[in-house]
Amino acid sequence: MKRDIKKLENCRTEVTVTFEPEEWKAARDAALNKLVKNVEIKGFRKGHAPLQLAKERVREADIVNNALDALLQDSYTKVLTEENIVPVARPTVNVNKLSDTECEVVILIPTRPEIKLGQYKGLEIGHNELKVSKKELDEEIAKRLKDNAELVLKEDAAKLGDTVVIDFEGFIDGVAFDGGKAENFSLELGSNQFVPGFEDQLVGAKAEENRDVVVTFPSNYPNGLNDKEAAFKVVVHEVKEKVVPELSEEFVADLDIKDVKTVEEYKEFVKKDLEEKAKRSEDKRYFDALMDAIVKNSEASVPQEFVDEEAEGMFNNLKQQVEQNGLDMDSYYKIASTSEEIVRNRMKEDAKNNIVRFFIMEEIAKAEEIEVTDTTIEFEIAKMAEQYGMEAEKIKEIVFKNKDRFISDIKQNQIVTFLLQNNK
Repeated sequence: MKRDIKKLENCRTEVTVTFEPEEWKAARDAALNKLVKNVEIKGFRKGHAPLQLAKERVREADIVNNALDALLQDSYTKVLTEENIVPVARPTVNVNKLSDTECEVVILIPTRPEIKLGQYKGLEIGHNELKVSKKELDEEIAKRLKDNAELVLKEDAAKLGDTVVIDFEGFIDGVAFDGGKAENFSLELGSNQFVPGFEDQLVGAKAEENRDVVVTFPSNYPNGLNDKEAAFKVVVHEVKEKVVPELSEEFVADLDIKDVKTVEEYKEFVKKDLEEKAKRSEDKRYFDALMDAIVKNSEASVPQEFVDEEAEGMFNNLKQQVEQNGLDMDSYYKIASTSEEIVRNRMKEDAKNNIVRFFIMEEIAKAEEIEVTDTTIEFEIAKMAEQYGMEAEKIKEIVFKNKDRFISDIKQNQIVTFLLQNNK
């Protein structure tokens, strides 16, 4: 086997592999011998027909394809190892010459993105001031009080914000449809859980009242119900209203928060929560802005095949999530007011951005000699053991099931810490 290596633009390596005539003949003979074992001829057991007769039943194209696959499987791995080529996506294989005595193929291999680092230290991004206003604190406390509201039975008519316990069954053109029936269902009026118009028509209803509700499903509704009119038979069993507790020491005591006993201590507790949430949000904003600046200062070349494969993986993950929620992609596009083209294009942009960021951080680690040592690994394991109240050996057993990922995460955190310490 002879090979010729060429470095091409956009992070691609072209490998031209020429097999010697005897190699090509041996591969074809081996492929033929393998294929004849699967030939079935009436009157003979599988693989036991006369060789010449079996050969006549084997297609030439199958011999060639099997021979090529066998040769390429061995030669591709050998080329990668000996030439120190690191592929990042599936290669493209084209046959350049093919005859009884000649076999030459061209393998186009997408390789590691090439990064030329720009300025990544001493950048002045600026931090936003973190301050929780009295209004924000009051709104958060009001929200938490509302979240702890109790539902109490009422005799009066239901209003928006009340919860009704109902039986219902839906019909289209007089025929019940799948998914249109439930019993003892708790529905908060105004929560927009149901088709637009359904909840509004239950406002004013009282316990033990029957109601007829007529709605039209939206154009983007899934399961073939879009734009169809449906009539629901509804039985209201109960009407409940929310009783929001007052902010008192009794309320605080019921929450059973460590070291929080008084109203003032609870306010400080909530304020600290909001400050920590604001800090996490600001940290993310700052780091995203910092990485945007570093990317802008740097030069990056990424093979399109790498981007396409990453984007395809992202799309398949989305599809799996959509299907787990009982929808198909067409329904998802309607609900999200988008299209497959828009989703795929956005994912390609995100994939490229993620790839560029990752390899820029890898280059920074290389330039700054940031490495994960055994001491660092043991320290992280000990920290996790203390955090989760587990033995270090048990933590080690768990994380080492995917040791490479664990080490990669540590390294990424080290790079992030370095960047935060060396920029403003």
